[in-house]
Amino acid sequence: MKDNLKEQFTVGEFAKKAGVTLRTLRYYDKIDLLKPSSYNEAGHRLYSKEDFPKLQKILTLKFIGLSLDEIKDIMTEDLKDNDFKKSLKIQKKIIKEKINHEFNVIQAIDETLNMIEEDKNLNWNKFINIISLINKDNKWMKQYKDASNLKARINIHEKFSINEEGWMEWFFKELPLKENCKVLELGCGDGSLWAKNYNKIPKGWEIYITDFSEGMLKDAKSNLKGKLKRFHFNVEDAENISYEDKTFDIVIANHMLYHLNDIEKALGEIKRVLKKDGYIFASTVGKSHMMEMRDFLSKVDEEILEVESFNLTNKFQIENGYDILSKVFKDVESKRYMDNLKITEEKALIDYIISMESDIVKRLNENKLIELEKILEKEKEEKGYIYITKDTGYFKGRK
Repeated sequence: MKDNLKEQFTVGEFAKKAGVTLRTLRYYDKIDLLKPSSYNEAGHRLYSKEDFPKLQKILTLKFIGLSLDEIKDIMTEDLKDNDFKKSLKIQKKIIKEKINHEFNVIQAIDETLNMIEEDKNLNWNKFINIISLINKDNKWMKQYKDASNLKARINIHEKFSINEEGWMEWFFKELPLKENCKVLELGCGDGSLWAKNYNKIPKGWEIYITDFSEGMLKDAKSNLKGKLKRFHFNVEDAENISYEDKTFDIVIANHMLYHLNDIEKALGEIKRVLKKDGYIFASTVGKSHMMEMRDFLSKVDEEILEVESFNLTNKFQIENGYDILSKVFKDVESKRYMDNLKITEEKALIDYIISMESDIVKRLNENKLIELEKILEKEKEEKGYIYITKDTGYFKGRK
C-alpha cells in the first residue's frame, strides 16, 4: 500500500487533515494524552503520520463513552503495542457491543410508549427494566482491556514455556474424568480450559461455565464457537453462587480465588453447591512465580513491588492454600506444574507487563518502559533468552 503522507505536520495541518480543532490538540498535549512527535526550531508542535492512528483510537474510545482519564490509561497500556490491526478489531467489537446495548434501551422505551399510547395498565417491571438497562455497567474499558490483555498473558506462556504440555492441558488431566459429572467452572476467563481439551471431555459431563465479567463470558463463547451446545453459560458471583445446594460433582476455580474480596465466603458457597464427596480444584501461584520479572521492574522503579496488585496473590498462594482450604474441605492435597519460561522476544514480556493491573501500569511512563526494554535486551544478548521462573499448581479438596 502506497504511503503518500509526508513525514511531519504542523499543528494546524494536522488538525485540518484530522478534522479536529486546534484547541482539542492543545488540550490533549497539555494532559499528556497525545503529545507531538517533535518540535521545530521555533518550538512549534510537529505531528507525524503515526499520530493519526493514535488520535483515531482516542476519538473512538471517546465515542464508546470512556472518560479522557480512562482513555489515557488505555493509551499508556498500549504504548508498546504497535499492532494497529488488532487495535481496530477490538475497537470494532466494543462499538458493536455499545450499539447492541443502545438498541435494547430503545426497544424497552418503545414497549413502554406503546403501553401508554394504547392506554393499557403500565407494566412497572418493564418500566423498571429501562432504568436497569440504562444503568447497566457494561464496563467498556474493562472489556477493551480484557479482550487484549488476557491474550497477552496467555501468549507469553504458550510461546515460551519449557513444558510442551500447556497448563490447561495438564490441569484438565488432573480432573477425575469419570462419566456423568456435573461440573461448574467459576471465573472461566476466555474458556481456554474447555477449548483446548474439548475432544477429551467425557460425553456424560454437564458443564456450567461462569464468570463475574459479562465481557469475559462473551469471549469464552467466541472461543468455543461451534461447540456451545455442550455448555451452559452464566454470569456468576463466586461469593453468591445462584445454583442450588448439592448440585455439582466438581467445582473449578482456576487462578481466580485470589481476585475475590471474601475467599472464605466463596469457599462456603462452593461447599454448599457441591454434592457429598464432590471435589474442588483451585489453582494458584507461589511466591517465586515470575520473580525475575519483578526484579527487572524494580530496576526501573524501586517502589513498584509495593503496589497492591503485585501482592494480590498473597491471599491464596501455594504456600498458604492448604491451610485456607483445610478449614472448609477434607483430604486437601496439592500438586505443582513443572515449567519455566525462556523468552526470546523482549516485546512479549513488555506486552505481558503492560497487560497487568492499572495501578502497576500507571507507574510505568514512556521513559521507564524504554529503560526496561534496554534491560531486557541486554539480558537476552548475554544469555540468549530471558529466563523467568514459573511456580504454578493446584489444590484438590473434598466435601
